[in-house]
Amino acid sequence: MKRRTTILVLVASVALAACGKKDDNNTTPNNTTSNNTTNNTTTTNNATNNTTTPTNNVTSPTNNVTTGPPATCDEYCDAVMANCTGDDAQYSSRDECVDYCANVAGWDPGTGADTEGNTVSCRAYHAGDPAIADSVTHCPHAGPTGANVCGTWCDNYCELALANCTGANQVYADEATCMTACGAFDATGSPGDVKYDTVQCRIYHAGAPAATDPVTHCPHAQETPTEVCVGSASTFNFVTNVPADYTRVDRMGMPAISTALITNKGAYNDGNPTNDNASMFAGEIVGNLAALHNALDDDLVAATLVPCSPATACVGQQIVAGGPTVGGLVIPDTLKINPTTASGFPNGRRLADPVMDVTLAIILLDMT
Repeated sequence: MKRRTTILVLVASVALAACGKKDDNNTTPNNTTSNNTTNNTTTTNNATNNTTTPTNNVTSPTNNVTTGPPATCDEYCDAVMANCTGDDAQYSSRDECVDYCANVAGWDPGTGADTEGNTVSCRAYHAGDPAIADSVTHCPHAGPTGANVCGTWCDNYCELALANCTGANQVYADEATCMTACGAFDATGSPGDVKYDTVQCRIYHAGAPAATDPVTHCPHAQETPTEVCVGSASTFNFVTNVPADYTRVDRMGMPAISTALITNKGAYNDGNPTNDNASMFAGEIVGNLAALHNALDDDLVAATLVPCSPATACVGQQIVAGGPTVGGLVIPDTLKINPTTASGFPNGRRLADPVMDVTLAIILLDMT
């Protein structure tokens, strides 16, 4: 019995020794809890792949998707409006951004990992943390042109030209033709340029302007532009439009006449100096001048000044002895220059001339 007990003790000792030896030599990454964490858990090591923390899978305006689903136009516009402001702003409003993204450009969503390419996700990426860190560099990447990062210049140009210049306004038959033409364009402009012979100017006009008014803007965006996207910053381009191409919104010769002495401003702005000579507005001018005197003469007297009176006398008085009358300056309402006399308002107008002081003096005060 004693011998059997001894044998059992020896066997147990050998077993324990063997277990101890196995523990010393086989504590390897294959069987430990720490290594299985790498493969089977969602703790520290696997968090970089499977978590939904802000550093990887967020869709907030200030960070960007680097994995996971593509960005939407709403997510992109939240980011670009929040992080690209002031001189770095890419859109005037969020609504404009969403419309451009979804309708004008119709960008492909891309993937959540996009950092380049003509996609919504690429722009969302650059509008997020990169724009927060360096808005000058990354906001143009997030903008409509992609700044040669979110799509090449020609990618963006041809996509817009083919989408917005169609039918009677078509500028290219297909993408290959467009890309060939674009390859010869000057690319030294800046994102958002609205003039000069560059691909950047063509991108602008082929975008929202062409989507709204293709008749006007598609010709500006074509391979050989008509007006606008022509010349360079070092070349002066003379405008040769005839007067009928313009709509008059204001006219002004002498300061404050239209502002203070004309009631029917629409008719006055549509009129011409020939209408002034025909006394079309003379009654209006004299009537409003009389109203000014009724309101201000007592204040002028209190200030020890002598107002001219009545209003008709004010219109007829000479500015200086032998000089033009007040009425002669206004009818017709033009700024006149007599090179034989000293310069200075109302004989011409120098930058430093106190034009409003002189104007108020000659219509309110007795110049004698």
